[in-house]
Amino acid sequence: MEQQAVVFCVTGPHIQLTAVAITTLLQHYHQQTPLKILVVCDHVLQADIDLIRSFPQQLNRPSASIDFWAPPAWAKDLKPYQMRGRTGSTPPMAFWRMFLPAYFSNYQKLLYLDNDIIVNTDVSKLFDRLDDQHTLAAVPDFLFAASKDYELPSKVDTMYLYGMADMQHYFNGGVIVMNVARYNASYQPGDILKLIQTTSWNLADQTLMNLMFQESTSLLPYRYNYQHSKKYFTDPYHWDPERIQPMLAAYPHIAIRHFAGEGPVSAPYQHVALHDEWEAAFWQALHQVRLLASKASQL
Repeated sequence: MEQQAVVFCVTGPHIQLTAVAITTLLQHYHQQTPLKILVVCDHVLQADIDLIRSFPQQLNRPSASIDFWAPPAWAKDLKPYQMRGRTGSTPPMAFWRMFLPAYFSNYQKLLYLDNDIIVNTDVSKLFDRLDDQHTLAAVPDFLFAASKDYELPSKVDTMYLYGMADMQHYFNGGVIVMNVARYNASYQPGDILKLIQTTSWNLADQTLMNLMFQESTSLLPYRYNYQHSKKYFTDPYHWDPERIQPMLAAYPHIAIRHFAGEGPVSAPYQHVALHDEWEAAFWQALHQVRLLASKASQL
């Protein structure tokens, strides 16, 4: 059995974000211990697959390797997921991560990462953050952890929207460490499919995973999935000053910056102007990706 792997899931043009995330991950990985990166993808050009596979060699990270995989067969017939409280639906691809432990059952631990991230740490450290007594390790969702709107008794009907009365321990799904054996012992693919097909929770797969593992998730420090900019804490979400203080204190120590969204065109890849150093870091990483592409193509 192999020890651990990092996993991304992506479709179509979002492969550009995956390339940025992997580039920053490799730039901060200096160990000789082998690191496997798995990319589950669909509708991605073979030229992009070949290019990203070359990143470890181009960046002088010979201990890292990147494999590409087709989507898990269990998810092939999934339909868009209708969410309570929202007019839009969630695409089937969002649920792939729920099947990763069954798909990659030969690993002991998996680190799932969203594509819209910048890595600023050695990601292998995250595997040690998940002990043998928990199934998942993840970071609390900033909004639910610190907004007074979600305090008990909540101003929001969280039981209707999310199936949970207390949202204080609700985690964000952008960075999740998974204990493969414990996960598979709790849920098989058929169980997961039934949950997807018979529910309509707000935030879809993220809420489903919170419900599945709310009693067996270890919460990580905020810096391992820093979901928002400083400006986010000035928006009118009725923040609890005491609860946002640890989040603000973690800002200088960000290990993974996750561009989780703060409204229309808020992510760095959705606009041109730079609003902070992390948006600048995204564009610098994207520029590095373009340089690697030019070198590989000998242009």
